[in-house]
Amino acid sequence: MITELAVERVEFTCGQCWHHWTVDYDVQHYRDDDGADWELFSHDGIGAASPYTADGGAPCPGCGRHWVGHLAARRLVPPAPGGAATPGTGSPTSPGTAPSATTPRC
Repeated sequence: MITELAVERVEFTCGQCWHHWTVDYDVQHYRDDDGADWELFSHDGIGAASPYTADGGAPCPGCGRHWVGHLAARRLVPPAPGGAATPGTGSPTSPGTAPSATTPRC
């Protein structure tokens, strides 16, 4: 069940060339049938790994190196009428196989 929808603006600063940029991600907070909480990230409608991890760090537009971002702003999105939906078919053991990559929420 989706417990929250949000748009998160993630800020990056390249440690190589010091370029500074931001990227907006759509985030679904989801609770599975076992009660585990997950975050599903997407950017421009395409599933993405968490930008807060080394695997999901965005490449620098200036030099191409990858950097982990940090949260700059967050906006909640009201859920659509009709109740909670179920996101993609990813699982904790196979992130990246669903329309949006899954990341456990700590």
